[in-house]
Amino acid sequence: MTALSVSLIPAGTGGVRDYASALGESLQAPLMELTAMTDIEALKGDFVFLHFSGYGFQKRGIPLWLVDRVRTLRGRFKAVGIVFHELFASGPPWGSAFWLSGLQQKIARDLLSLADFWLTSREDSAKWLLEHSKSVPHRVLPVFSNVGEPANFSMERRRQLIVFGSSGIRAQVYEWADGEIFRCAQRCDLEIHDIGPTMPEGTVAQALARHGVVAHGKLPAEDVSRTMSGAMYGALAYPANYAAKSSVFAAYSAHALCPVLLSDDYGVHDGLAANVHYADGFHMVGQASVDPISIGRKARLWYEPHCIDAHVAALKAMTAEVR
Repeated sequence: MTALSVSLIPAGTGGVRDYASALGESLQAPLMELTAMTDIEALKGDFVFLHFSGYGFQKRGIPLWLVDRVRTLRGRFKAVGIVFHELFASGPPWGSAFWLSGLQQKIARDLLSLADFWLTSREDSAKWLLEHSKSVPHRVLPVFSNVGEPANFSMERRRQLIVFGSSGIRAQVYEWADGEIFRCAQRCDLEIHDIGPTMPEGTVAQALARHGVVAHGKLPAEDVSRTMSGAMYGALAYPANYAAKSSVFAAYSAHALCPVLLSDDYGVHDGLAANVHYADGFHMVGQASVDPISIGRKARLWYEPHCIDAHVAALKAMTAEVR
């Protein structure tokens, strides 16, 4: 196979595929799933864009084969660019991530050594990459929304609270603080709208039914965008220092929702500040000091410099720099 450029992604569905799909046409780099068994003998051309997520390429986050494959392709293409969607896991000594972190870091370092340019979504990730890389073109851009970026957005909002994402991501919101979302909705007269794959049978699904949550199921991107455009809040359970890599947070911000971020710790990360660009927990919803319309507007203003067009422009600029 001869291609001008190619975007290499893990097999399966998910945020990495959605991200790469949104960029692929503009970069003239069609998507190709890469596994340890993929035949790459005839693959050559101008640029390789590798979308790296260790857990996407191997279930424990240690795709040891990936470095050799990228090294082989580097000899057949003019340059290799890597989008680091994640680097490596961390955690307490009793978790597997702690023991695998060393191998994951080695894979990330080895791939970085092969990169002619790179892009990542978090300032903390960029700091690590810069400490371990040679001097090459690079950019730091929080991820963009995979469900649209309305050119115009209304500040007139219905009293709706969106919970969007995969089943696992949404379940964390509903389980947070023993179902605090339902108490918040009742206290603040909010209607909860659930958007995503149907929840598996169990306590979360039962809670949604019991509390009258409007379950939309999995919707086309344009319908997700339409629903978000009229709502006031969007909830997400995610570490504040990783919000910049969340496509759910990006979707809320792009649609000028007031994100309600549920995190164990808060601080200023990637230009995001608590109760400025998001509400730091359900307890802040309805507080006089937290204006959802103002926060939604500021979240959108934070989002705009790293919209999808900004990502395309950054990657095109870096290919020009190394051409």
